Amino acid sequence: MKNNKKIVVASVSARPFVQAAVAAGYEVIALDAFADRDTGQLASSLYALKYADGTFDAAELEATLKEIALQGPLGLVYGSGFEAQPALLALVEQYMPLIGNSLRVVRNMKRAVTFFALLDVLNIPRPPVGLQQMPDAQLAAASWLTKRNGGSGGTHIRRATADIPLEPGSYYQQEIQGIPVSLLFAADGMNVKEIGFNQQWLAPTALMPYRYGGAVSHAELPQAVRQLLLTAARKLTSAVGLRGLNSIDAIMQGESAWVLELNPRLTATFDLYPAEHGQLFELHMQAAAGSLADWPQLGSRARAHYIVYAPENI
Repeated sequence: MKNNKKIVVASVSARPFVQAAVAAGYEVIALDAFADRDTGQLASSLYALKYADGTFDAAELEATLKEIALQGPLGLVYGSGFEAQPALLALVEQYMPLIGNSLRVVRNMKRAVTFFALLDVLNIPRPPVGLQQMPDAQLAAASWLTKRNGGSGGTHIRRATADIPLEPGSYYQQEIQGIPVSLLFAADGMNVKEIGFNQQWLAPTALMPYRYGGAVSHAELPQAVRQLLLTAARKLTSAVGLRGLNSIDAIMQGESAWVLELNPRLTATFDLYPAEHGQLFELHMQAAAGSLADWPQLGSRARAHYIVYAPENI
């Protein structure tokens, strides 16, 4: 097992992580909701996972993990799709090591009641939130959004209205007009190093007005905003022991910003930072193991991606 380089990568869309892992010298078993041709050409084997309403099929995932475990992989690296069902990470650990943040960290950071309480304790600015049904008058007094605990990609975000009750597992967040930004960073459980700041945009529809549309790296944010996001990353890492690559999403207005959420996993902006020397995926592996010693030399040119959504299943 000493020279074992076989690893499992699981995500709603795993392609960028699979590509980076292969470039870092790993043999990759991919678990993906789309099972697209590009991912299949990169991975040594590819498993399609059922994914609907923001969740994986637990029984299917367990059957897949049981089969893959016979191959003796180093562990499983995860992207999106697990936040809404953090218990699936416990399921993973029954069959192989989990590489990244623990179940406890993911569960607490993706539940509004614990995450926003922690932001308050750490004095990290955030928009007002509501965890219970609001009176009609309060909803009418400001612009409120509803978000789902563990949601990703912005597809779960809706404008709150008095005639639609708050669903179980959801919360209110006051809307702040501004520019969506993020910080991609690496953490070893105690320390943080920034990878890059990003500006994001939306790909809205009538039913999904806040759907993620893409991002550009090396965004020129005001120094005050950069420092706020980096300080937030340091405080959160010190408080909960973040490991591996993570990102913080925020809304920026002038030189002020408010933290919206933490993504304690590999995220969409990962592929905007190709390394000229070293590997960003290897950094995730080492940071998850508690080390930031081997820092890759990242490219300095801005890169962007734009997501084109098919109007129907292909």
